[in-house]
Amino acid sequence: MSSGAPAQAGRGRVETLSAEFVSGWAQVHAPGKPAFVYATVRDEVLGFGAAKLSRPDLDKARQEGRLDAHAFMLTFKSPVAPSDINSIQVFAVGQPGPLPQAKQLKLDRTPTLRLFLMGSPRSGTSQLGATLTKVLSLPWLGEGHGAPLFSRAADALTGDRDAENGLVRHMARENFRRVAIDAARAAYFHMHGSASFVDKTPGVPMIAAAPFLLECFPDARFIFQRRNPIANIRSRMVKFGGGFEEHCRDWAAAMNEWLRVRTLLPHFVEVQQEDMLAAPDRVARVIADYIGVPDAASRICDSLRTDRLEQTGAGAGVADRNETGWSEAQLQAFDRICGPAMRAFGYI
Repeated sequence: MSSGAPAQAGRGRVETLSAEFVSGWAQVHAPGKPAFVYATVRDEVLGFGAAKLSRPDLDKARQEGRLDAHAFMLTFKSPVAPSDINSIQVFAVGQPGPLPQAKQLKLDRTPTLRLFLMGSPRSGTSQLGATLTKVLSLPWLGEGHGAPLFSRAADALTGDRDAENGLVRHMARENFRRVAIDAARAAYFHMHGSASFVDKTPGVPMIAAAPFLLECFPDARFIFQRRNPIANIRSRMVKFGGGFEEHCRDWAAAMNEWLRVRTLLPHFVEVQQEDMLAAPDRVARVIADYIGVPDAASRICDSLRTDRLEQTGAGAGVADRNETGWSEAQLQAFDRICGPAMRAFGYI
């Protein structure tokens, strides 16, 4: 198997070492009973759990009777210093000595870089996500849409210390919210295979989840992409069809939610889509400085200039209400629905 688990191999392998998690596989003691594993560094336990994750290569080996093993991923309660990553060891309970490292051991990048791109759909988040993924060699799964689910779960588990219901008080005292935070961290690490990644997900639910993501990843970076509403709504109508007023309401809802959320974040960057075409050098410098990679500014700029930006129409298109061809009723609806957010963001 490509992961360093030959047919006769016993016990398991450590396959990825990171400042925030470790992953690999471990052999079970008996059929139907998972192997329990824990990670340490300098006699400190970093994480503990069961090897119970399904993986195609291990599933195939099990079906063929070659190896009865499952994968594991252990997330750490706090990051390990980069200098200590190579000292991490993983043990399977009941087995002597640490699990050996795979021949093709992956060392995760340090320092970590977690980028969350959000905004109204058709505001250039895909183009910027593709650019940053390529230039910074970060894993990207496209639109994740998972953060809002974890955020809602965290809110449901938060509890209330003053509630009449004892279980609800218990949830608050025991910090059940942390269950959702830990689950979200593990999911991001597992799906990306790294503690560094790009999550580009447009829409109101993702914007609303930004404060929760900050709880999960205190060093996260947030980039909000916005676009002139006239060009945005015209693009939506072409791409998605549907009702005119529905698109107006969706653009306004995303912008208004960002107005609320950005007051809850310690830092963020806003990028105007039109500037990606008109001033890519300035946009690239702002982003590169914000995410802590100033040396990458020129490469980000080159990508914004050449990588299908103009072909996708980013920043281009009609932005004058008198040239839209919209009916008078549509113009009135547009002004009524989008006007307050347009004024808040300086579009009028």
